[in-house]
Amino acid sequence: MIRHVDIKLHYACNNRCIHCVIADQRDAAMAKRGRDFRTTSEVVAELVDAATKGFDVVTFTGGEPTLRRDLPELVQAAHQLGLKVGLQTNGRALSYAERRKRLSGMGVVFVVAIHGPDPEIHDLVTASPGAFEQTMQAIRGLVEAGEKVTAKIVISQVNMRHLPALAQLMVDTGVKRMNLTFPHALGLARRGFDFVVPRYFEVMPFVHEAIDIFHADGRNIVTEAIPLCLLGQHKDLASENLYRVAIKSEVRQLDQDPRNWSDDRTGDGKAKGPQCVDCALNQECEGVWKEYYDAFGGDELIPVTLHPKS
Repeated sequence: MIRHVDIKLHYACNNRCIHCVIADQRDAAMAKRGRDFRTTSEVVAELVDAATKGFDVVTFTGGEPTLRRDLPELVQAAHQLGLKVGLQTNGRALSYAERRKRLSGMGVVFVVAIHGPDPEIHDLVTASPGAFEQTMQAIRGLVEAGEKVTAKIVISQVNMRHLPALAQLMVDTGVKRMNLTFPHALGLARRGFDFVVPRYFEVMPFVHEAIDIFHADGRNIVTEAIPLCLLGQHKDLASENLYRVAIKSEVRQLDQDPRNWSDDRTGDGKAKGPQCVDCALNQECEGVWKEYYDAFGGDELIPVTLHPKS
């Protein structure tokens, strides 16, 4: 089983995405530590601890990790400890060739957030005029340099109808991996719940179309926080399948002790309807985010029967 740790470097960011879950954590970190970042030595200490405890992969997240000048140093430190490195980024700083060059050839997996197929949609989601052009320039530059790039799309009411067009854009850009994530109503997503969080029944036709477009020719796509019954024929693409059998994940925020993300998701973090007990996929499926269930209930969840009664 792969052991993965998510280390928050800081909570500063040059976007202000409508679905961002970090707002509450940043406030908590400021209250607890008086700052919203880890120093270089603190991050290295976390890396040493993770390697000592047998973790295999570290993902640097934030906030926006590429705003840190010490990022190449941190990547190098992780590699020296035997850790593989992922970077979750909005890509804007990487639109500059010199910034990309500093991380080029270091074996980093770049998970780049892209939330619309054009400036109108992406810049609305990120609340940052000009963000789309910078992010796309970064993606193109990374792909051309032969780096491993995963496009990460957080679904919202703003962009859901544009998912197929966004999937096609990623195909045309040469991206080989994509992640479609349903929003978790924390932070700014909770504050703007009625504007941000869509209903599953509205989203799924666009999700299936986007999957069909991107998954052609063997491209890799996974979903996150979408129940298996709604994925239907695409249920094997759920990232939760990997977390259940192949990946154990831990999150290290700035304001709290390390948390087992796998346990958080499958414990109080998710909810199912009473009808899910009769679903053939009940043991595999995590259900929906609790915040979604509290708002809308679970009527959209339809038990799957793999072997219909005669």
